Amino acid sequence: MPENVSLIRNRTEVGQGRAWGSGAGARPAWVVMVLASVLIFTSVVDVLGNVLVIISVLRNRKLRNAGE
Repeated sequence: MPENVSLIRNRTEVGQGRAWGSGAGARPAWVVMVLASVLIFTSVVDVLGNVLVIISVLRNRKLRNAGE
């Protein structure tokens, strides 16, 4: 097998769209950190909100029935 042939190709060929590892259109590190932080923050808030709803329903019997 020729040495210049890669067994695993994790990129797109030129002209077939953006390649992640090529540097063309890559996001700066601070943008990735901000997006990751926002995603983590919203996930934590969502989980905590759902836990509060579950605790409220378990503690208050009136919340167990559907409203009229």
